[in-house]
Amino acid sequence: MFNILKYSTTSMKNPPLKKQNLEVDFMKKDELIENLMFFQQFIGKEKVKRQLRDVGEVSSDTFPNFDEVYTTIRSSKPEKQKSDSTLITCEALATGFEEKILTESDIDDLLFRLIEDSLFNSYLYNITSHDVMLEDMGAFPEVMKAWSVPEQKSLIRNVSKAQKGMEYIICTYREYVTDGKLESFRMLLLDKELVMISGKGKDDIYVAYPTLVEFDFKRNLLHIRLRDVDNIDSDAEEVGTMSGRIERTLKFISTLSPVIKVDKFGGFRKSLYQIEENILSEKRTKAEELLATFDESINIFVEQVVKRFQPPLDAKSTPKEFISYAVLSIIATTLKVNELGDVIGIKFRSTRESESNKYAEVSISDKDYKCISTDKVYWQNLIILQEQKAVESLKLIKILDSGFVEAKLEFSMETANVRIHQRSEHPDKKMRSQPSDEKYSDFINYLLPFLIN
Repeated sequence: MFNILKYSTTSMKNPPLKKQNLEVDFMKKDELIENLMFFQQFIGKEKVKRQLRDVGEVSSDTFPNFDEVYTTIRSSKPEKQKSDSTLITCEALATGFEEKILTESDIDDLLFRLIEDSLFNSYLYNITSHDVMLEDMGAFPEVMKAWSVPEQKSLIRNVSKAQKGMEYIICTYREYVTDGKLESFRMLLLDKELVMISGKGKDDIYVAYPTLVEFDFKRNLLHIRLRDVDNIDSDAEEVGTMSGRIERTLKFISTLSPVIKVDKFGGFRKSLYQIEENILSEKRTKAEELLATFDESINIFVEQVVKRFQPPLDAKSTPKEFISYAVLSIIATTLKVNELGDVIGIKFRSTRESESNKYAEVSISDKDYKCISTDKVYWQNLIILQEQKAVESLKLIKILDSGFVEAKLEFSMETANVRIHQRSEHPDKKMRSQPSDEKYSDFINYLLPFLIN
C-alpha cells in the first residue's frame, strides 16, 4: 500500500475550480483512507465541510450529502470508535471518491486548502533578485520544469512509510496571475519520510509534514510557512527543530535555477519598535497631556523625596521621571483603547555588553488582552525602550478587513517570524474566530511598510 509514488494530475488554479479527468491508476478506498490519515493533524469535520463549500462550483457544494454519509459511517462504528471524528471524516471523503462524487483532484485541492489554512508560523525573507520573467507566463512552465515541479501533482500519492530520507518532494502548487503577470507562486513540499509525533494520551503516530513555500513577487517576499515541531519525535535537527527545518528549506531554495536570491530581515527588531511606536505613541501623548496638569504637584512631591532620600545624581532616570511614569500608568488605565489596535505583549532588552550575550530583558504580557501601556512596568522601562529603539517580540491584536487577528511577531533566526495564533481567549467572544489564509495575507499587508532589511 505504501509504494505508490506516481503523481496525479490535479488543478490548483484560483477559484472557482473545475473538476479534471485523471489519467492515473485508480486509488483504492482503503489506501485513500490511510493516506488521508497521514494528514490527520489538518483534518476535522467542520473544517472539511467549510472547505468543501469553498471548493465547489459557485452554484452548489462539491459534496452536498457529506453530513449524511458521515452520519451513516458513524452509526455503523463500534461505540468506542464513534468519537474518532477524524477517521470518520476521512472515510466519508473516501466514500465520496468511491461513489464518484469527488475526484482525486477535488481531494487534493481540499487537502491543499486545509493545510494552507493551518500553516501560520511563517518566516519572512526579502527577495533581493530573481531570474523569473514574471510577464512571460508562456515561458513559466519551463521554469517549473527546471525547478523539478511536477506537471502531475498530488498530495495523497506522495506519502509512504516505505520512503526514507530528508529530501523534499514537491507535490503541488498554485500560481497567482493578474493581467498576464505572475504575482505569486506557492509550492507545497512534503518531507520524503513521514515524521513520528507524540500525542497526549495517544500512541505515537506517523504523519506527513508539509512546508508551504511562497515566492511572493508582488511584495518581494519569501514566505516559509510551517507547523510547530514540539511534538515531533526525531533526533535529526533537520526534522525535529525549527532552525534545522528553516535552514533545510533555504538550502533547497538556493539550489533552484532560475535563481531566486533572498536575504534576511536583519532589522526586524527596529521594525517591531516602529510598530510599537505607531500603535502606542498617540495613546502616550494623550496620557502625557493629562500628566502635564499634575506637573506642579509632582514637582512638590519630587522635592520632598529628593530632600529626604538624596538619590544618586548619575542615575539614568531621575526621581521626577520615575514618579511621572507611575502617575502615567494610572492615567493610562482610564484611556480608551487605541483605535489602531493594541499591543498586548512586548519583550525588549537593555544595552548588550560588548562581546557578550549578557543583557537585561523586560517582558510584559497581559492575559486579559489589555494594552501594555496600562501596565506600570511599561512606563517604568519606557526610557530603555526608547534608547534602544529595538524590540525582540510583540504580541498584537488587530481587526482587519478579513476579521480579528491575534499575532506574535518575533525576531527569530535573524529574520522576521510571524505567528498567527490558532486560538484566541479574548473575553469578547466575537474576537475568537479562527485564522485563515486571507487573514494571514491581510496581516502581512499591514506589516509590510514596517519591514527593514
